[in-house]
Amino acid sequence: MLTNTLIENSIGLIKTYCPNLLLFLNEKEFTKFLSKAIEHTEKYNGGTPNNNFIITFFKLLWEHKSNESNEIRNEFGYFNYLLGEFDKYGNKKEFKNLLVGVLYNFKSNNFHHTLGEIAVCLDLNLKNKFEKYERILDNQKSIDYEFIDGNGKLMLIDVLTIDYKKERYEKEKFNTFLDGRLRAKFEDKSKDLDLETKNKIFVFPILSGFTIEIIKEQSEYLKKLSNSTIEKDGFQTFPPRAFGNIQGTFFSLFTIDEIVDPEKIKKNHSQHGF
Repeated sequence: MLTNTLIENSIGLIKTYCPNLLLFLNEKEFTKFLSKAIEHTEKYNGGTPNNNFIITFFKLLWEHKSNESNEIRNEFGYFNYLLGEFDKYGNKKEFKNLLVGVLYNFKSNNFHHTLGEIAVCLDLNLKNKFEKYERILDNQKSIDYEFIDGNGKLMLIDVLTIDYKKERYEKEKFNTFLDGRLRAKFEDKSKDLDLETKNKIFVFPILSGFTIEIIKEQSEYLKKLSNSTIEKDGFQTFPPRAFGNIQGTFFSLFTIDEIVDPEKIKKNHSQHGF
């Protein structure tokens, strides 16, 4: 049940750990979200099928009270950083649509996926123009982003977060596994579309749960993924990124090069250690 005390405490928590969220949602809109989120969790007896934003928010509340760790607070710190970076861009309406969309996606999203989608969008914004969130294609499939690149060409990009179980890792089968996941995502989004439209669709893979050792061992293959083509591989993709922590104080998406060579992380994030 949503009480005035819960509302006040929740808004206070956001102002403490993620104040930039209020650059996009006012307190009334956040309260509405909170009401819908609690209604959803009550439907599932106080939980949800996955670790979405509201469950992570409840974990933040516990961590704030217990002060026993900083893991969730660090993730919210990264979330706050991303939102602050987005505030610099002009297309605030479309980004708000993205933010609201991922926050309200209680059933099939989790907080890591939310961070991933927003981090990817910000990364693409550095060299391209963000046009639209949730573009509906002619085959009635929804794709995450529509961007215009530096040459004025349209790109349709769908983020694929691959939650990996490291205990299932088999070196010889890794390429087949990852190619299969990328191809399945691409084929799903591009089904029944003409070749011209297919050539505009890209998958943006985020590796979650992969150890540094696995990424190092597969680094040459992972670096080559961005050269994948429809004709040769059945899909096309951006270079994969991976989530990581820098001494437990900074949560971010890293390139394969940064993970393989920690000195590049130190150079790019000189205010932190790895």
